This record gives sequence, structure tokens and C-alpha cells, in this order.
Amino acid sequence: MDSNSISFFDEQPIFILDQNSGDILDVNSSAVECYGYSSEEFSSMNIDDLGIEKRRAEVLGIPARDSVSDDKIWVHNTKQGKKRYVQFSSHSFECNGMEAYLVIAHDISHEIIEEKQRLSFPDIVDSKSNLSFTEVEWGSDLEIKNWWDQSEDLFGWDKEELESREMSMKDLLVEEEVPYVQDTLTKAIGSEEENLSFEAEVKTKEGSSLICKWYNSLQYDEEKEVSNIQSLIVDISDQRQSDNLFRALSEESLVGVYLIQDNVFKYVNPRFSKIFGYDRQEIVGSMSPFDLTHPEDRELVKENLRARIEGEENAIEYDFRCNTKTGEVIDVSVYGTRIIYMGRPAVVGTLLDITENKETVRKYQASLDTFQDLFDSISDAIYIQDKEGRFLEVNQGAVDMYGYEKSFFIGKTPEVLSAPGKVDMEATKKKVQKALNGSPQSFEWWGKRKNGEVFPKEVVVNPGTYFGEDAVIAIARDITERYKAEEELRKNEEMFRQLFQNAPIPIALLDKRQEVRKVNESFEHTFGYETREVKGLNIDNFLVPDDEREKAREVSNKILSGETAFHTGKRVCKDGSLVDVLIYGVPVNVGAKTVAIFGIFVNITDRKKAEEKVKKSLKEKEVLLAEIHHRVKNNLAVITGLLELQAYNTTSEEAKEVLTASQMRINSIALIHEKLYQNKNLSEISFDKYLQELTEVIVSSMKSEETDVTISIDADPIDFTINQAIPCGLILNELITNAYKHAFIDRERGTISIDITNNSGQILMLVKDNGVGISEEVSMDSPKSLGIKLIHTLSTQIGGESEFTRTDSGTEFSLQFELEK
Repeated sequence: MDSNSISFFDEQPIFILDQNSGDILDVNSSAVECYGYSSEEFSSMNIDDLGIEKRRAEVLGIPARDSVSDDKIWVHNTKQGKKRYVQFSSHSFECNGMEAYLVIAHDISHEIIEEKQRLSFPDIVDSKSNLSFTEVEWGSDLEIKNWWDQSEDLFGWDKEELESREMSMKDLLVEEEVPYVQDTLTKAIGSEEENLSFEAEVKTKEGSSLICKWYNSLQYDEEKEVSNIQSLIVDISDQRQSDNLFRALSEESLVGVYLIQDNVFKYVNPRFSKIFGYDRQEIVGSMSPFDLTHPEDRELVKENLRARIEGEENAIEYDFRCNTKTGEVIDVSVYGTRIIYMGRPAVVGTLLDITENKETVRKYQASLDTFQDLFDSISDAIYIQDKEGRFLEVNQGAVDMYGYEKSFFIGKTPEVLSAPGKVDMEATKKKVQKALNGSPQSFEWWGKRKNGEVFPKEVVVNPGTYFGEDAVIAIARDITERYKAEEELRKNEEMFRQLFQNAPIPIALLDKRQEVRKVNESFEHTFGYETREVKGLNIDNFLVPDDEREKAREVSNKILSGETAFHTGKRVCKDGSLVDVLIYGVPVNVGAKTVAIFGIFVNITDRKKAEEKVKKSLKEKEVLLAEIHHRVKNNLAVITGLLELQAYNTTSEEAKEVLTASQMRINSIALIHEKLYQNKNLSEISFDKYLQELTEVIVSSMKSEETDVTISIDADPIDFTINQAIPCGLILNELITNAYKHAFIDRERGTISIDITNNSGQILMLVKDNGVGISEEVSMDSPKSLGIKLIHTLSTQIGGESEFTRTDSGTEFSLQFELEK
């Protein structure tokens, strides 16, 4: 980055607002500190109670046509009556079940003050200002005419030294800045400008340099020659140091960071460049966001960018497609916020490559489509019902059977399908309840089609699950034709023969000894046996596997007693293969005697295979859980970004240190969620691999030029659940960062060793360093520092025993706990 680096964030108040009413639901500590209200007082207020919205022109007291910007500005009043000028950026999300906004109130009071000063110069100095500034008056030859006492405080020279040295403006500037300032002044004078501002580096008496903002008022004589120049010089060196800190944090970011102004990238970080495969110099200053956007999504990106630049939307988060340098199409998710950068609107934000996630979702959808096609291809009506009997899903067979659209069924109960006066609904509910309890049910039922036709059907109800909830799966077959066939059977054997032979399901006609008299074509196609091959044979002897003989005999006895029997099992084909079937044993009774038996077989091999696949695969849950971990990781990345931005402009080193420590703790948690959604097993992570990446992130953040620290890791392959991985990751983060900060003071080299062993489920974690040794005042029982308190709390959380030990060679920390299964 050049000198025009990013400088727009500060420690800002954050509000959680109800989207509909604007009521304040929660605030951060910065809001309490800046506004003077307590959290309880805020909870009874609306965001409008804090002040009114104005245009920039109104705030500055100038006509609207001369306004530099139409940005919306809120003039807020603190509890003590002090005015604060703020602009809002917001992000919608769900909070405790309601739609809410996360609103950042950006403090732009300094910007308003500077603008007012620029418009009213030279009478611009506020005696209450806390800026490091001074005022200098120059003559027509840029000689010093008037030197404030504050000038001596800022630059070190007093008036006598200036007069004796006959110093001019160029003597105050560093040598490299002189041509630039002279050229800038020459152009301004040539255009007869009265006000001019620029940045330039000046040198002090002690030889140090300061980066200063110059606000200049040019006064002309009657011949339009410059008579004198009055300059307000403001020291912005600290601001530039904050810029450098932001740049350092941005360079190490795990997400792409960008700044767009005038439809051109003004800045991108290394991660952004890596995502697209370009060098940074190829992007910055020469490429627009539309150059990277997929042609079909360019209008979307243009509209969203325009809306932010023009102030219609402060912040937008959305997904679209991009093209990399190699031509690869990738999916990205961006979050961008409108800012004022170098006096003009710009958009700054983050970018994530979500191509892999999108592909996972596409595969998941394809899997759902395949299942739906299979579900709808079954000609029988299939209903999935919840515990109250409501239809959750039906297939195309149910639609064809009743003539209703699929949407008609969802949420309704079977009563709407029943034929009035022909169905005992209480008996039906009892059968469904038995199925829910694990006992499959089979019964006949009468339905009524949309056109009013009443028809019989056979229903088989089995227990099952639907998205993890108990459900029943009912398979219904319209048996109208069977009813007619049975009646016609006594009148016309030929009609029976055709019905038997042409039935779409395998049927075997048996005598009362269960010897085959005839099988139909479907039986031949399914099992491979023709009538001439099996006629006279006991069907159990050639069709039933050995391990199901006993069950088959029980079913046979039930049928021979005159009852219809239902059974699900496997049957042996002629070639030795097994077929999963639904078996209906239907006795043929003449009077009180059973004279024959129909063995009806419904081939459910495909359904069984599908059920086995569903049992073996948890794709739905895995995709959903992976998405949850991914969103958690993204949300943690947003929090980390907020901490980075808050640390960026703070002048308190202590605050920066606390924010950086918090950021690293959150990163250690985010890394665990990242490892989880990348794993096939979404409930556990390989902690030894995670530990390697965690230490790399910490080392890159804590690396010091004074001390060369070496970290060695010896960890058994251990899979931790998230309940133990997060506390252990946070503990290691605290130990390593504390060692970097305190263990190697005034040392050129240092070592940290991490050993993790698993002894039959008992985990021992040892962290040693060869530093100066921990203070004897440190106690796990009564910790004083936040880091030690956090280590003690996390150790207790996982049921572990922890201890710090001061050794001859440094400090040793031990943690023992039992591995969670």
C-alpha cells in the first residue's frame, strides 16, 4: 500500500436493533462509554431517541447545492448533552428468534470538524481541540512571517532560531517533499485557489520526521499575486501508524480484503490475490470488480456497488460468480460497507471463496432429485406420515390414485381421503400407532377419489424416520381390480386365469399343502421358475432361505387357519440370488374350508437397497451440519474482522493488545469449525493436525524480530469432539502467546515443546518452554490474570486437572483429562 492507505475505523458503538421498530435490544461497552447511558437505560430506548438525521450540508451550514456529499449524518446527543456526528452501517441477522440489525455508529465528528475548519479558515482553531497542530504564516516567497508557540512544541525551533537561520517553508520540509509542495502551490496559485490542502512530511529540530496534514489559506493582492499564506499544520503521524497496523492485519487475513473506489480496486490483500490467481500489482489501480465478475452476474454486482456508493445501502452481503486468471469459474460471497475514503465514497469489504460449499450443495440437491425420481417412479401410492397422522410427503402414485395435486395432501390426515361410512378411523389410527411402535401393519381401506369414485385399497404401514423424526411409511395399492376379479373368479375361470397370469406382481397359487399349482408370468420373471418346473413342489422348500423357514411356517399356519398374512423377507431365485419381497398370503376359502392359497410377492429389492443406503449414509445431516460449522466459522470471521477494525484506530496499546488476544482466541475456535466442516466426520477433528495449523497461525501473528522461537510438536493421533477441541485449542493459544510475550525477555532464542499423549483414553498435555520461568505468585486456584483465569476455567470445563510448574529450564504446564467418546 502507498501513503493513501485505509484509515476509517475507530472504536465505535454497536447497537442490536429490532428491524421493525428500531427498538434497542442490546449495546456494546463502547456505546455505554460514548453515550453515557447504562445498558438498562438503552434497553428502554429507540434508536431515534438519540438524535435526528441531517444532510452533510445542513450540518456544515452551507447551501445544499454546494454540499460536498449527500451522506446521511445523524446528530446524536449523549446523556451529558454532548453532540456526536455519526453515520450508520448495518447488517441484518436473527437474534433470539426475531429479525434484527447489527448497527455500527461510525463517529465522524472529526471529519465534520475538519470540514468546518476548511470552509472557515483561517479562523478554524478550536481552543478545546486535542489534535497536535500549529499555525504558521508564510510570505509571498514562502518565508516564515508568523510562528506560534505551538509550532515550537511541535517542531522544536523557537522564533529566535528561525530568524537567525532565515528559515522558509522548504527548510521545514524533508528534502524529498520540496518539489511536490512547490508544484502543488504553483498549480493552486495559477488557478487562483483560495483554499488548498495536502499531506507532506516535515522534519523537527531533533532530526525526526512527522507526517502532517496542511490546510492552507491563500491571500492575494490587487494584482492577483500571493501576498501571504496561512497554514494550519496537523500532525497525523499516529494515524499513519494505525494505517500500518491495519495493513499488517489485513496482509495476514484468512479472507480476501478489498477497497474499491471509482470502480477500481485501490487495495487488495494477499489472500484476495491468491483467490483469483493474479499478482497484487496486476489488480490494484488497473482492474475493476467487473473484470473479475462472471459476465452473467456483472449487472448484479454493478447495481449493488452503485447502491452503496450512492448511499442507498451502507452494507450488502451477497453471492455471485467470478472468473480467475486461468478462466476457472468460482463462487464467492462478499460483504462490503460504504465508507468515505480520501474525501470520496468507496466500498471496503471481505470476500470468501465458497466454490467448494456451492458444489456440495449442488451435489446434495442432485441427490435429493434422484431420490425424488425414484420415489415418484413407484406406481403404488406411498405416504409418509408424522406421529399425528399428518401427511409429510406423498409420491406421484398417490397423486394418480386420488386425482389431487401433491400440495393437497401435505399437512392433512387420512380422513380427507376416506370413503364416508366405509372406514373405521379409530381402528385405522390404532394400526398406525402399532406401526409407530415397531409392528408393521397391513389392512384394507376404502378411499374416495377427487371425482367422487369410491374404491378399495390395500395398505401396508411400516415404522420409519423422516429427517430424524419418527414417522410411518404407508404403501397403498388400489385393489379395486382384485375385488372384481375375486367375484368374477367364481363365474368365469378364464377371466381369473388372465387376471392371475397378467398381474404385475409375482403370484403363486398353492393348495392347502402349500404345493404349487400355478405361478404367473411376473413370478417367472422375478424368481426364474416356470410352472412346469415347480408344480407339485412345496414352495417353502425351494423359495424360502434356510434361516427364514421357521418364520415361513408361522405365516403358513396363520394362512391355513383362514387369516390373511403379511410378511417381509427374502426369497431365493432360481439362479441362487436373493430378492427382498413383501409377501402376502391370502387364503381361498370356500365356506369354512381353506381350499387354496395365493402367495403374492411384491419385489421391494430397490426399496431395500435405498433403505440400506439411507441407513449407511447421513448425507443430509452431514451437509446440514457442515453448513452450520461453515456459517459459525464465517460469523467468527466477521467477529475477528470487527476486532481487527476496532484495534485498527485505537491509540491505546493496552486496548490493541486485548483486542489482538481476543482475535487470536476467536481464530483458534474458527479454525476448529473449519476443520470440522472439511472433515468427513463432522463431530470430531484430528487434534494433532489442528495443532500444527494453530501454531502456524500463532507464530505468524506473534513472530518477533528480537527472539527466534522454535516450537516442536509431538502429538499422538487423537480425535477430539468439539466439546474438548475448543477448550484445548484456547488453552494452547493462551500458553503459546504468553510464552512469546513473557518467557523470552532479553533472549535471542527460545523453544516451546508441546507433547500430547493418549494412554487408553487418558489424555496428558505437556507444554514446556526454556524461558525465564513463571512467577511464583501464579496460582491456578486463585488466578489473577485473565489468561490464567481462562486456562483454569477451560481446564475445569473439560473435567481436567491442570498445573504450572517452575523448573530449572523454564516453565512446564500439564493438563490431564479423560477423552470424550
